[in-house]
Amino acid sequence: MNLLALQSSVFFFTTTFQLFFHQVKSVNPPIYSDQMLPSYDSITTSVNGSVLRATLNNPPINLYDHQLSADLLSLVRYLENRTDIKVVILCSANPDYFIAHYDIHLIDIKSPPPPPTNTTEVGLALLATRTKLATLPIIFIAEISGQASGAGNELIVQSDMRFAGPNTKLSQLEVGFGLLPGAGGLQFLVNLIGRARAFEYILSGNSVDARTAEAIGWVNKAYASRHELHDGVQSLAQRIATFPKAALAAIKQRINFDKPSDESLNGDNDIFYALSATTEAQRRADRYLELSDNQVGNQFELNLTEDLEELGK
Repeated sequence: MNLLALQSSVFFFTTTFQLFFHQVKSVNPPIYSDQMLPSYDSITTSVNGSVLRATLNNPPINLYDHQLSADLLSLVRYLENRTDIKVVILCSANPDYFIAHYDIHLIDIKSPPPPPTNTTEVGLALLATRTKLATLPIIFIAEISGQASGAGNELIVQSDMRFAGPNTKLSQLEVGFGLLPGAGGLQFLVNLIGRARAFEYILSGNSVDARTAEAIGWVNKAYASRHELHDGVQSLAQRIATFPKAALAAIKQRINFDKPSDESLNGDNDIFYALSATTEAQRRADRYLELSDNQVGNQFELNLTEDLEELGK
């Protein structure tokens, strides 16, 4: 390349960069406030700087039902346009339940949820939320208090980090209903705790407490009190939020490079629904609704993982 051509190339790239830099500098970033946050029936939100806290509040036991499913999907879609948000903390207003589990009416043929709930749409919303958790350039942290089984645990294991309070109880209890984890819990648990332990906990439906979950890699850390959990997670989120969003997004994308494929995850979901239509799964769903007094949070619900075998009687 002759000197004249080289000088022309340098001039072109320098001018182009200066123009781009000027455009970026001249565009004012959008300004947001808590007053602009959308409202949800089962989630309350608040913002502290670049950290958004989403508190799940779907009484009596934070079921993953049509309402929570729709609200979670609406929230993650809203976050696609919040370029200022770097970290989202998912927590619960109910100290006994993070998310109890999937609403059993959604798979029960004899006792489906009343109209206008569309059970297929609820399932699709759950899967869409799962995809957004993995692909949005935002760090999702689960701050866990209380029980999280089935779909509740699936939301947790697909978050980027997980921290547990003293009354945490985690499980994939689908086997007791004649099912398998259909929204990512099976494969993400294998990644987190290993193949042998995934077999142990998914096949038995046994739950783990916070300390055990920490020891085997199910969660990042267990805290001795709910107060310490809140402060520890908030402090970590605020520290992460001090760093450039582009770097956070790139790190998340590369860490997630070998996550379970959508094809494989969708295969689990297909098998879940095929199993849910079997006579045995329907019998167990009916039995559960009877024993739980229709999912109101009675003693059977509180001890559900310990009493799973009752569903077969």
